[in-house]
Amino acid sequence: MPVSPTFQLHELLFRLIFLIRGRMLDVVQEAEAKLSPMQILVLRILVEEGEMPQNLLVKKMARDKAQVTRLVNSLAEQGLLSKAQDMLDKRSFLLKPSAEVQQIVTRFMVKEQQLVAEMVNGIAAEDIEKLEALLKVMQDNLTQ
Repeated sequence: MPVSPTFQLHELLFRLIFLIRGRMLDVVQEAEAKLSPMQILVLRILVEEGEMPQNLLVKKMARDKAQVTRLVNSLAEQGLLSKAQDMLDKRSFLLKPSAEVQQIVTRFMVKEQQLVAEMVNGIAAEDIEKLEALLKVMQDNLTQ
């Protein structure tokens, strides 16, 4: 069976994905033991972008509505975000992070930055710029 020209890339990418996933789970546990990675993502989006309708959060996360609703409800039950009726769209809720969420997200982002610094250790700045550009193209290919 012939090996495709992208076989090595495939192997490297998937090994890296699983390594990163495992390390990110560790980072989430260190930063905030009671939250899942997806819950951290919800909170991070709300901290970075501010109050938003739940349907916009669904689009930003590229997840199904039911999954996002479960995440939001769980975070609301923990008091980490509030849900208020969207006055512009009565079918949706406005989501707003609580005051303590900024600290949770900041702790997570510090640990995340440490992991990224470890990953790119020994890589020249110009190569990191090239990598960023290539990763952006790959991300765009998957989201269009």
